[in-house]
Amino acid sequence: MKKITENSWWAFAFLLVALAWLAGLFIDVTGDSGLYAAISRQMVESGDWFNLKINGEPYDQKPHLFFWLAGLGVHLFGNTNFAFKLFPFLYGTAGIYFTYRLGKQLFSAEAGKWAALIAGTSQIFFLYFFDFHTDSVLQTGVTLAMWQLAAYLQHKKWTNFVFGFTGIGLAMLSKGPVGAVLPFFAVLFYLIFKRDFKQLFHPKWFLGILIVLVIISPSLVHLYHSFGFEGIRFFFITNNFGRITGEYAGSSNDYFYYLYNALWAFLPWTIIVLAAIYTTLKGWILKEEKNSWSVFLLGSVIVLVSILSIAKGKAPNYFLIAVTPIAVIAGDWLVQFRKIQVDRQRWFIITQTVFILIQSFFVVFVIFVFSDNNIRIPLIVAIIVLIIMFFVIKNDIVKFQKILLFSVIIAGVLNLFLNVKVLPDLYSYQGPRQVLNLYEAKNSANTQLYNLSLEEYGLFFYAIQPVENIEKWDELKKAFSKHGAWIYTNEIDYKEMLFQKFPVDTVYQIQQRGMNRVNLKFLNPKTREQSLRTNYLIVAGNYQE
Repeated sequence: MKKITENSWWAFAFLLVALAWLAGLFIDVTGDSGLYAAISRQMVESGDWFNLKINGEPYDQKPHLFFWLAGLGVHLFGNTNFAFKLFPFLYGTAGIYFTYRLGKQLFSAEAGKWAALIAGTSQIFFLYFFDFHTDSVLQTGVTLAMWQLAAYLQHKKWTNFVFGFTGIGLAMLSKGPVGAVLPFFAVLFYLIFKRDFKQLFHPKWFLGILIVLVIISPSLVHLYHSFGFEGIRFFFITNNFGRITGEYAGSSNDYFYYLYNALWAFLPWTIIVLAAIYTTLKGWILKEEKNSWSVFLLGSVIVLVSILSIAKGKAPNYFLIAVTPIAVIAGDWLVQFRKIQVDRQRWFIITQTVFILIQSFFVVFVIFVFSDNNIRIPLIVAIIVLIIMFFVIKNDIVKFQKILLFSVIIAGVLNLFLNVKVLPDLYSYQGPRQVLNLYEAKNSANTQLYNLSLEEYGLFFYAIQPVENIEKWDELKKAFSKHGAWIYTNEIDYKEMLFQKFPVDTVYQIQQRGMNRVNLKFLNPKTREQSLRTNYLIVAGNYQE
């Protein structure tokens, strides 16, 4: 039988990755992504794409770009998961292409390909390509900016200058001034390293700032219109420095938070990334002639991670923009490593092989745990993985590339199973879906659904008819005055209603858990029911003053 070509095996690996991405577009929203989905829907329904609001209140936390992308999908296809995620996903995947171009610009086309592979199949990209945050699109603007500014520093073409600052503008239109941190320090360190002080202090950079201000002007005008100068101050200062000091958000003192989160974020490439960073830092110390582009990339990342590490406000998604420049360093390391003698590659091949075997056992374990006690599913998957490995080993593929191919296949299998089976099952325990299933099945009188004291924004996104938010008890009394109104609330407010003798007609207990509050007890199917919390869906009776 004719051997399967190497390209066919890579095509199979990329198919697994693409299917995992596609499946992720249909998973429910939660936490911040639920809030963004609700804002996007309300933006589309109001027809006002300029003044961002949530439940009638002006929204100042994030700029416009993500909501415009998500809103376009909602406008075209309705309030579904796929519609909300489609255009942020397409825009986000452009960041993978820009990673390739950055690697090609600085090192070689081969380095760019490996960099794009490492970034696009890293676990953190899989995660934020189904649980969308503004960081999912922020990384695209940042990577575009670094690619184009690097090209400008090399060739001095004004088109690269304009596109570089356009990337910064788009990044800041995604999440504010943090979008300028990596490009700023990358250019700064490069010019200092090159001792090019004439370029460093050239007035042309003010033109770049002007380009950025024009691009972010919709958000600045919206903030000024809604909040006055305090809105502008919030955009540039409070929402950034307030998270560092903890004055605005956050209370973490874990300075190593991003270092150990990077270990899972880069899976299955963690060993390669660590080796690349170690080699780069070692080169800075031992080599007389240092690589200026490694200073451009890694120097800016070190500053960013240092800032993030001392900040009180922390979250894994903040690290996403650091992935692509690190992936470029790792991609070049792979190219250089392949050129050394085969016997010196042995340590890497052995280490990465052991790492792949550990990941393979983990994949089978995950499939076994989440297969509803059906032993046949993990056995079938294990057999298929072993068969694939056997045929790849028998194929005439360079041993070095076999290791990388195995890594992509394992990552694809794991995330495809997570996105098709595990995550949809876990997300079904969120309150909004359960509430809407009850409400839309039993609400024959077509009465209003209200939300009280819960920040489960998926409710506002998924409901066929708009849900009204209650913030004051006077508003609750008014809702109860409409016989048959439905109110979704927590246990504390439910007990307070009973204490104040609100007329409750029917009560449904909603056993739920938000996906931003996951723990081991919830992940374990055998103990999951014990981890659930009770919210209440109430049908109002007749209320009298």
